[in-house]
Amino acid sequence: MPAPGDQHQAWANPFEEAKPRVSEWTAKEIATISSRLDKQLGPEYISSRAGPGGSRVHYLTAEKVIGLANEVFGFNGWSSSIQNIQVDFADENPQTQRVSIGLSVIVRVTLRDGTYHEDVGYGSIENAKGKAMAFEKAKKEGTTDALKRTLRNFGNVLGNCIYDQDYVKQVTKIKTQPNKKFDPDNLHRHSDFAKKEPTRDITMSNLNNGAKTGAPTTATTAPAAVPAFKPEPMDSFDDFLGGMLSSDGFEELEAEHL
Repeated sequence: MPAPGDQHQAWANPFEEAKPRVSEWTAKEIATISSRLDKQLGPEYISSRAGPGGSRVHYLTAEKVIGLANEVFGFNGWSSSIQNIQVDFADENPQTQRVSIGLSVIVRVTLRDGTYHEDVGYGSIENAKGKAMAFEKAKKEGTTDALKRTLRNFGNVLGNCIYDQDYVKQVTKIKTQPNKKFDPDNLHRHSDFAKKEPTRDITMSNLNNGAKTGAPTTATTAPAAVPAFKPEPMDSFDDFLGGMLSSDGFEELEAEHL
């Protein structure tokens, strides 16, 4: 039960959009990001396709734009959100049951310090076999287009340089280096499929297999056994005393004292 006077406290508006947590960048970080955004892209980032009237349309693929954004802002330095999706038309042919859809998507990209840009993208499909497939393709296409158009507002390195026709004419003349070779050792593999180092333990089955095939086998040799101590046979005690108490022995002692 609320206490007396709680009705006078300020309550958050549930219909108001929550403000994102802001983490300010330092002046050095801002200068570094600004210098990166001002650079123009190399030819290896630019793709092209056939355009109207025999021309070529140059663009950036989605995976390259996202990779560039992670390089410039950091993987945790930016985020994207869909602000609005508006269906412009959705037609279905009554005879063929084919579906045609066109829709626009507004995407916002927000940086860690609260700076954001918004832009619109468009997705469409003609004569799709079903409504679900048509909406899926159109929404994905519109969202990707809006994301790329939004990121280009931050600077040249995120795609804005492609709108400079003089730059495009010059950069397309540069030959790109071939892609680096595929390295399977650089893949992130599941633990069940990761390479395991072979064990060096030698079992009896391995030794037997080596003996059958004639392959050389390495086995550790056991250390040489230390021979057991065996006392040598000794004369009896009487013989030992007899040798000491002989007459010759006493005569020698008497001669020494004299």
